This record gives sequence, structure tokens and C-alpha cells, in this order.
Amino acid sequence: MDKKEIKRQLDEMLDAGRSKTDTFKAFSGGAVKDRVLAYWIGSRIEPALRKQHARKVTILIVLFCIQALIGALIGFALGWNSSVGLALVLALIGGAIPLLFAWGFYKYSAQTYTVFVILTLSQFSRLFKDYAEDPVATLIGVGLTLALVFYVAWLKTKLFPDLGFIGSKKIKGQFVFSN
Repeated sequence: MDKKEIKRQLDEMLDAGRSKTDTFKAFSGGAVKDRVLAYWIGSRIEPALRKQHARKVTILIVLFCIQALIGALIGFALGWNSSVGLALVLALIGGAIPLLFAWGFYKYSAQTYTVFVILTLSQFSRLFKDYAEDPVATLIGVGLTLALVFYVAWLKTKLFPDLGFIGSKKIKGQFVFSN
């Protein structure tokens, strides 16, 4: 079996109500590495969790849409002095990136949550760039950014309880699933 076939069968078994642990054991040691198989199972959202946390995800999507609007306006304002074309390109870039994240959150993609947290934390030191000029505004911006990062990370743990920070949860060398 190839990877697509295994993933299709895995989805069918989980949709039929089979436990995650049994599904993992059925495909373990096959053509797909156990780590990849565990991630596929862990990154699959359960309908009950989707329904339980739908309002939290909606709040997150609204925040990112607001961020996209602000990013587009700032991009347009930055490029306006040079040319209209540059202003439009910067507005598209400033608005498109947050909208891509919002779309990933809407689709309940576990990778989107992880990528957002990693990218934001990797740029954390840049948030303090203007601290000497305006410390209050800088600290407010850092606080808002940290609040958003922690909210996204917390929501990921609620939606995907079988995933750790980057990969699947492992206890004593064994992959662990909530059934």
C-alpha cells in the first residue's frame, strides 16, 4: 500500500468509530513510519472537540481578519509614497499572510497552529526593536503578540490533545492517544 491508500484507510477506520490506539496498531510497522502515522492520527480533529471549541476558533479567525485589515492598510500606507503599484503589492502581502493563517484555523489544520507559534516566537526579538523610542507602545505590542501566541498554542492543545508542541505525544517511547 502507498501512503495515500494508508491515509484513506486510516480516515475510514476513524470515521467508523474505531479507536485511535487500535487504528495506530493496525498500521504500525508498515510502509509509513510510526511517527508519521501518529501525527496523521493526532492531527485529525474529532467532531466533538470541533463543536466544543468552535466559538474560540471563530474568535481567533476574527482576530486574524482584523490583523489582515490592519496589515493591508499599513502596507498600503507604506507603499503610497513610492507608487500605487508598490502600495497595492504591500497591501496584498500585509493582508494575505494573516488571511492564510485564518483559513488554516478555519480548516482546523494542526500544522497552521504550530507554524504560527514557531514563526511568531522566532521573530520575538524584533518586537523590541523600537523599545528605546517608545517603550509603552512596544510593551503593549509585545503583550498583545504574546497573548495571541499563547491563545493559539492553548487552543491547539484543546483541539488536538494527541499532539505535543511539534509532533505526536510520546510517553516512555510509546505514542499515546486519547480515545
